[in-house]
Amino acid sequence: MAAPSAADNARTRKRRIAELEEFSGWLLRESKRLLRKHGAKVDASLVAAIERQRTALERVSALPAADRDLAAVEEAVDALDRSLTASFARYRKSPTREYLEAVGGAVLLALLIRAFVFEAFKIPTGSMIPTLHVHDHLFVNKFLYGLKIPFTRIRLFGIRTPSRGEIVVFEYPYDDDADSAGKDLIKRVVAVAGDRVRLRENRLEIQGAPIGQRVLSEGDCGEAVELVRACVDQPDRTCLHSGGGDGPVLASFASPAEALAKIAELEGYNCRQVRECLDGHAWTAQYRVSDAAGRGFIGAVNDANWPPSGFDGLRFGPNARAYVPPENDAWPDFVVPEGHLLVMGDNRDNSKDGRFFGLVPVEVVKGKAGFIWYAYERDFWKPNWSRIGQVVHQDAETGECDPRPEAKANP
Repeated sequence: MAAPSAADNARTRKRRIAELEEFSGWLLRESKRLLRKHGAKVDASLVAAIERQRTALERVSALPAADRDLAAVEEAVDALDRSLTASFARYRKSPTREYLEAVGGAVLLALLIRAFVFEAFKIPTGSMIPTLHVHDHLFVNKFLYGLKIPFTRIRLFGIRTPSRGEIVVFEYPYDDDADSAGKDLIKRVVAVAGDRVRLRENRLEIQGAPIGQRVLSEGDCGEAVELVRACVDQPDRTCLHSGGGDGPVLASFASPAEALAKIAELEGYNCRQVRECLDGHAWTAQYRVSDAAGRGFIGAVNDANWPPSGFDGLRFGPNARAYVPPENDAWPDFVVPEGHLLVMGDNRDNSKDGRFFGLVPVEVVKGKAGFIWYAYERDFWKPNWSRIGQVVHQDAETGECDPRPEAKANP
């Protein structure tokens, strides 16, 4: 058998040095921990001997790798290891136990952070277009509104309650909708306790005065991507679905472009995008501006005016009954009661929000939307780098929106 070459010997020495450095480092940390916690329980002469062995190991390990005497390091490691076993056997931790404890601690810390501080959330629908897109991934700040004890609605150490203009994640508070019960939803807070609120021609009014708003453009609603996907039984063709993309197949096409063209033909309306400002926050909302056949093709279309003049059980959830006469004494406005929020989606005509299911109790709010940590292109597999890292909330700039006039009496 041929003798090992110089290169082989160098690699073997380098690998052994790395192994000894890792083990001796752990041994020095372990000996320090044992002496600190249990040194008073053993004879002082044994403690002194261990301290001398620690010093010897530190000295031989501190030499440059090229000058290090591996035999001396191995001897120092072995001596300290034997002494610790003889004096502190019942208190020692193996490297495996220490590793498992470190991993377990990291997992526990991650769970605590998720439960009380930050949590990841994925946008499930297009109700917040154009601010948030379907399948956007974002972090939610759960600490701001208070630490919620798991499996309860009890909160501790809350800094403040949600404010107007903020996007919040909350647990659906009612059991009247099997699709939403127990799920987390995300919407924008448009009114808080004590606010007298109204939506007139798709413009919010708070305390009798319209919020700042200016028209940006009219164009695509940005929702078609929810309806178009590869056919299950014909992967080479594109299927057009109803019901927000989860309903039955309406037709199939040779390409996504043909399917999108058909949607444009069926929709018969544009989305008017407006820039809105409220309490220092600014965002872009959108609503439909035409009334052509097929406008209800994508999702539910809300009225441009709210509250409604009458309750319609086919269009509203039972908890929205209080919005309309005779339950609502302030009609045509609505006064938000204590401990509740009114939330709406930025995609006003395709948002199943507070106008449908009712008010949101503050106690079910989980946190405030933070920033987008991952986003897709429209085909849902390529990353959208322009949106990754984008902060969800924006501050209104001076003069960005029309000034909000003084409050006035309702007609």
